[in-house]
Amino acid sequence: MVPFLDPFAGDPDQVTDFELWASQSAFERAWVVDLGDRFAGNAAIYSLNVTLPAPPAQACPTMPMAGVTAVGVHPTHRRRGFLRQLMRATHDDARNRGEAIAGLEASESSIYGRFGYGLAANLAEYSIDSRVSAFAVQPPDVGLSLVDKAEANKLLPEIFDRQRRSRAGEVNRDPAYWSQLLADPPHNRKGQSARFHAVCDKGYVLYRATRETNVFRGERAEVIVEELRGSTPDVEAALWRFVLDLDLVGRVTFKHCPVDEPTRWRLVDPRQLRTDSIDDRLYVRILDTAVAFETRGYQAEGRLVLDVLPPSVSEGSVDQSPGRWVLEAGPDGASCRRAHRGEEADLRLGLPDLGTLYMGGFPASLLAAGGRVEELKPGGLHAADALLTTRPSPRSGTGF
Repeated sequence: MVPFLDPFAGDPDQVTDFELWASQSAFERAWVVDLGDRFAGNAAIYSLNVTLPAPPAQACPTMPMAGVTAVGVHPTHRRRGFLRQLMRATHDDARNRGEAIAGLEASESSIYGRFGYGLAANLAEYSIDSRVSAFAVQPPDVGLSLVDKAEANKLLPEIFDRQRRSRAGEVNRDPAYWSQLLADPPHNRKGQSARFHAVCDKGYVLYRATRETNVFRGERAEVIVEELRGSTPDVEAALWRFVLDLDLVGRVTFKHCPVDEPTRWRLVDPRQLRTDSIDDRLYVRILDTAVAFETRGYQAEGRLVLDVLPPSVSEGSVDQSPGRWVLEAGPDGASCRRAHRGEEADLRLGLPDLGTLYMGGFPASLLAAGGRVEELKPGGLHAADALLTTRPSPRSGTGF
């Protein structure tokens, strides 16, 4: 893709990757900027299903989400309004299909706020030397087995789908996604080993090892954990322990982790677990405010009146998301409606900030401290924090 500095050259490895990507793409939800003799931009949508914040002690509800992807304009045709037209096309399509929210992963995080997208979920990367990784609180034995790609393709989808219902922000994976993920062609391994798949009834871990080591000189391999999923914190701790106990291994890096990773608290020395990065991942754009907020769950009761301002790139009257909204919600359900005359707002915020608050990972008081949310009535921020914040923190561990 030219906008992402990856032009199609017809190389065999590139063709293989393109065919895998095409197998999971829905071309009826794709758009191009057609100049007659060439294309100068593109955008597409994956029809996804995303987990939302849950009521207490319940699995996360899910809702359709327009997964906006592959958005870009060729460098020769920038600043001609093509990006605005592409984004409008994706939003119109999503509204026509009844999708109350859209989501994307931003290659440049400063671009999409003007179209109404707010950061809703982060991902963390951790690392630790396995020789100083003793646990103070031991996990159970979960009975892991190493399986090949074919067996992994049979077992992992169902385990993943159960596990993703424990956190907001997780999108579904169709068979084409799993085929692409597990294909593991050699040219995508970056000099590392083929992927290992360790599986038990309630979880799995996918990992690789570096090859440039000489065990006869006392060198130890580095292990890169690409994905670790368990149905409970105990199962996930057992998966961590399995990787940390591998022979001939020094440093272990864990990718695509939640920012509130609980395994740190199992360590005898929590300082040894390094946070190497925290990256923004899922950005959310509210398309239908009432449906979106009536579908997610709430861990406390409360009432909020929100004055939601339109994004800087307005879509006019077709965009019904901004305005003054009354949210009354609790563990048993929610209602969200337009405010009547005289119902004064508790908070004022932009549409991107509404998307940030929606997944529950960032409290309104934090956004207010950053100048993003204005408290109009005393106590409004406290009420918003209690009503909208959720635990565990959201995670979006599936790229799209």
